[in-house]
Amino acid sequence: MEKNPPKNSAIINVCVIPEASVGDRCVELSQALKSNGTMFALDSKSKFAHMTVFMARFANSEVLNVLAAVEKTLSSVSSFPCEHAGYFMTAGRYLEASYRKAGAFMSLHELLIDSLKGFRINPGSPFEEGYFTPYTDEQRRNAEETGYDLAHNLYRPHVTLTRYKEGEVPEVFPGFKPANLSFQLSTVCVYKADDNGAVYEKLAEFSIS
Repeated sequence: MEKNPPKNSAIINVCVIPEASVGDRCVELSQALKSNGTMFALDSKSKFAHMTVFMARFANSEVLNVLAAVEKTLSSVSSFPCEHAGYFMTAGRYLEASYRKAGAFMSLHELLIDSLKGFRINPGSPFEEGYFTPYTDEQRRNAEETGYDLAHNLYRPHVTLTRYKEGEVPEVFPGFKPANLSFQLSTVCVYKADDNGAVYEKLAEFSIS
């Protein structure tokens, strides 16, 4: 796999955006966790609450094709419940709000993989993104096939609240008050994402009914 990100390329994140009240609660939770040991916190200004459905690196010249393919795919998708299922700390030191891995989520995920993977940069030999490395063998296979290491069986719907620095994951989380973050899917956006996978520049927004 490539070790240097290709020039004139960007990480594109197709993601579900929670309804406003849930997004605001995610920001509150993230801000409560903010410390010298965290790498970022949600703020609704430069870091947004979002739930990745598919993410990969694309050449800048393919972005318009990606947006058109997302729009076509979403035209056949209906709204479904996004059921909050708890919280999870990943091996990559991300603290997440987890959601039930329902059939509707997996269907949306696989539809987007099928419609977008052909546009990705360096098929078969992608850049090894830093937001979740080192890759396991399964992650590597997924990245090589689709461009997204957490595809297929490894996909889990979640909203990332923060990421901790190496050796800084706390044993307790002072000020953290868990909440019910369930909502009904209504909005899917396409964003550019940074090296942590955090979205920062909206490219398109689609309504789901």
